[in-house]
Amino acid sequence: MALLFFNDKPVEAPAGTTVKELLKLQGRNPELVVVTVDEKFVPRAEYKTLAPPEGACVKVRELQNGG
Repeated sequence: MALLFFNDKPVEAPAGTTVKELLKLQGRNPELVVVTVDEKFVPRAEYKTLAPPEGACVKVRELQNGG
């Protein structure tokens, strides 16, 4: 298990968990969020392949609709 920080809260995930898998584990829709890992923007195309390293800080923000 790897310890990550998801929106500043410690969470454990299996080692090698991708951003997309982590989002699903946390009940988030990968299509409706913007993600940074250690303050670096992660393009949606990389959600399936990028596995944050142990201790990484993953920040997720919901996209907003409206005007």
